[in-house]
Amino acid sequence: MMDDATDRPTAGRRPSEGYRPGPMGATGRSSTRFVTEYEWLNEAFPEGIAVPSSIVISGPGGAGKPLIALGVVASWLRAGGRVIVAPLQFPNPTFVSKTLRDLYDLDIADYEDDVVHVRFDPDADGVVAGPDGQLRANLVQPESWTAVIEETGLREDTGGPGVLWFSTALNLPLFSPTHADDLLDTVGDLFGSTAITWLFCVSTSMVAERAAALESLADTLIRSEVRDDPKRLQFDVERRDGDPVSSDPIDAPFDPSTLSTIEDRSDRYKVVPNERIRQL
Repeated sequence: MMDDATDRPTAGRRPSEGYRPGPMGATGRSSTRFVTEYEWLNEAFPEGIAVPSSIVISGPGGAGKPLIALGVVASWLRAGGRVIVAPLQFPNPTFVSKTLRDLYDLDIADYEDDVVHVRFDPDADGVVAGPDGQLRANLVQPESWTAVIEETGLREDTGGPGVLWFSTALNLPLFSPTHADDLLDTVGDLFGSTAITWLFCVSTSMVAERAAALESLADTLIRSEVRDDPKRLQFDVERRDGDPVSSDPIDAPFDPSTLSTIEDRSDRYKVVPNERIRQL
């Protein structure tokens, strides 16, 4: 599969079951349940994703974590929800838009009123709105997370399943010697006190102790890895809605050539300003 392919394999899409009333979430907040369009992804959430809740997908660098998460993003948008997209190592939105197109047959331009892209900029003074309505944000600063919510106006349920915040490489701001601990406190507060559903990816290859602290805050924890012979993306659920679970590995339906193409794309668009963040 190439970037300009017109015949694109998609990830086993089926008609969406949308969202439905569910039990109390792990944090004690009342919740509904969101069901994605993809049977393989729903294996991780047999009762649906609690809305609101917090999900962390964890694994080493190159473990395909955003590829899994973008299945939730695609389903969320098609169900009428809105998404804050803040992939910290991909400040250029092209990586997300091309990967959504190739894996999930979703053109993010069709949802421009429902998506806010946040470009991670450790040199920004807080949160800065651009003329296109997109944001630059210094997400090393804990106060910038709530400032993004205020700036977008996406605080409460806006129809469909509500608001989803999707971020990758959450270990990057945790390099900061000044802000890391306060940032973890802020994330914990946001997980438990807002009507937003949180979907974070974190690498275990850097600042592993702080990454583990972030994992511990989530209602649901998923581990992912890319295995070889043949190359394939697998994941399993370690905790769901606050409760430890034991699950068999789940195979994402991406063939080896697709995974290699996305990996090459990731290398082209990835920006890892960890040395700069260490100065903050």
